[in-house]
Amino acid sequence: MKNLKGFVFTTIFLFSFFLVNFLVPGKVQAYTQQDCVNIAVNCITKCANSVTYETVNTVGEACVQKCINEITVYCKDPNNSQPQAQLPVVQQPQQKTQPTAVEDIPREAVKGQPFSHDYSKELIALLGPDSPGCPCSFGLDTMGGFPPMGLSLWPVSGVLKGTPTGQDSKFRACVTDVGGNTACKVINIDVKKEGEPELVVPENFRLTELAYNNLTYGQQFQSSQDERAVIKMPDGSEMHMDMGSTITPVSDYEVKSDTGRFMYDYKPASGGGCGPIGQSPTWACRQVDARDATLRVKGTQFAVDTDKYGTNITVMEGVLSVSDPKGKKTVEVAGGQYTYIAKLGLPTDPQSFDISQVDFWWEKKTSEQTLQALIGIIVVGIGLFIIFLIVASVIILINKIISRRKKPATEVAPAVAGEIQKTAAVEKNNGGKMKKGCSCALAVMVFVLFVSLAIFFHYFV
Repeated sequence: MKNLKGFVFTTIFLFSFFLVNFLVPGKVQAYTQQDCVNIAVNCITKCANSVTYETVNTVGEACVQKCINEITVYCKDPNNSQPQAQLPVVQQPQQKTQPTAVEDIPREAVKGQPFSHDYSKELIALLGPDSPGCPCSFGLDTMGGFPPMGLSLWPVSGVLKGTPTGQDSKFRACVTDVGGNTACKVINIDVKKEGEPELVVPENFRLTELAYNNLTYGQQFQSSQDERAVIKMPDGSEMHMDMGSTITPVSDYEVKSDTGRFMYDYKPASGGGCGPIGQSPTWACRQVDARDATLRVKGTQFAVDTDKYGTNITVMEGVLSVSDPKGKKTVEVAGGQYTYIAKLGLPTDPQSFDISQVDFWWEKKTSEQTLQALIGIIVVGIGLFIIFLIVASVIILINKIISRRKKPATEVAPAVAGEIQKTAAVEKNNGGKMKKGCSCALAVMVFVLFVSLAIFFHYFV
């Protein structure tokens, strides 16, 4: 029995020897794990079948030594050329990765010139080694902003391209792999203007109000470099001109603009649709002739920005019909969309814009308007404060008159009546002081509130 146990222990040693030699890195250089296991099992099976209880000491030990030698030859020989098989990989369930917040260095684009940059590789790299791979899709995190006007991120290729027409922008571009994992990156685009100085708005710019009917038809009108103009149209609509902008009145229903920035706030009109380009405009279909585009208006609010590169048209409300001057292409631009017409080009298809890309220059107040608003708020605050004091004084006076008309009870003993009157007087005095204190405190709070509003409007309006 001892010899049989020795054989078993020897067998265990054999497998231990094999496992140690196999699992230590660099020991097994040719055969796969399964090959070595098969060799060991076959050899031990032969040994077990060839020995008996009587021959275990001689035949068994010799057979075990033979197996050790055989495993060593097969599993440690560097000259064996059989390729190693890959171990089975247990697939782990894919986890949705959280969008990252990596920020790109600012990349420069030039207004009016084509721009293209492939962000696919750097976005895919953010997915990490656990990503199952592509095909991937690319898009924008709408909560993280939009590219500059004129640039679009292509969903299949991950290329940001187009002709920038707006201002600088910072936005989040994202990639999603086949497993639903998403990674995002903050993209910075700096839009430069070549050969065109940046518009500097002076703090003391003037605001001039004009009547359209007082302008001479066919004669050019230009606002000065420190003046913005608000022009009342014949139908009651308004046209805002920025500093250094130029227009030419054509008729009651048609105006021509050249370079500069304009905002048109046209009242809605009913009637038929807008006819083809060249047809006389009417009240129901007014016309704006920009340098690079013709606009037909039935009532909407839109901005026109024309520079040496082209014309950008942004629609805030309503729907606008936009064509190139020759009428080769016409697009319908709805509220929240814009189109761009390069100089001597065609209008682009309408695209949505980020509100931060719009410079609401026509809403900015002059220093005189800000001062007037501040004075008005202070006057209103003082007036309300005075009215509050008058009302509080009247209430206190009425309470005094009512209290004087009350007489002490005569049925009570004189001593008791005196104590009651004394107590009532003390309570009345305390109550009056409390009312006056509350009134004063409330008055001070109201005054402080209006002073705070005045300061707010002074700095932010």
